[in-house]
Amino acid sequence: MVGLPALADIAFSIEEDGDLWAAGMDSLTSVQLLLVLEEKFQVELPDEALTFETFRSIRTLSAVLESNGASAR
Repeated sequence: MVGLPALADIAFSIEEDGDLWAAGMDSLTSVQLLLVLEEKFQVELPDEALTFETFRSIRTLSAVLESNGASAR
């Protein structure tokens, strides 16, 4: 993944429910991921959505994005 070197090695192999934190994501990477996702899906996640649990997995991120107006593009 461009701009997310901490996730580059696992980006295409992690399961939808795989733990991103256990796979090597750190707080800096989560902020970078947030910026990429907000730009890609043209949404701004509210502060209350910016939790450790939101960034736990692809599934939890997808749910939060969808609940804030993002759709698959």
